[in-house]
Amino acid sequence: MTSPTRITWLRAPLLALAILLFALLLLLPIAAIQAQTVSASAPAAVVTVDGEVSDMVVKGKSLEVRYRNTGTTATEIVGEVQVRLGDDSLVVAVPLVEGKRIDAGKRETFRVAMPSLPPGKYTIYAVVNFGGDSLTAAQAELEIRP
Repeated sequence: MTSPTRITWLRAPLLALAILLFALLLLLPIAAIQAQTVSASAPAAVVTVDGEVSDMVVKGKSLEVRYRNTGTTATEIVGEVQVRLGDDSLVVAVPLVEGKRIDAGKRETFRVAMPSLPPGKYTIYAVVNFGGDSLTAAQAELEIRP
């Protein structure tokens, strides 16, 4: 048989271990909830693909087109300059840029030689595809007098 003092001596460590395990079990759900709360409240990075042709200027015999990446990610752009008549028929298209990577928030200026045109009224379009849902463009009227 076991003496009563030996049973009491074993109860104290078992009781302390039981209390420790019970406390850990109580704290575990709180830690999991806090971890979920932190990850749920962290903002998700939003990626936008956007751009604009901000300016188009004739300088001598060349045309300067300024493009700005207004999105939040770098994009590769493709663009051309189109010269059209009043009835919207295409007179000439000149490549502006192809496969140029523009970082988010950055601007770039592209220069193309102005095509030789006979006298008349024209509309010049600088069209850029930045990989988004639509294209961006700028237009200007041009009149060449004899």
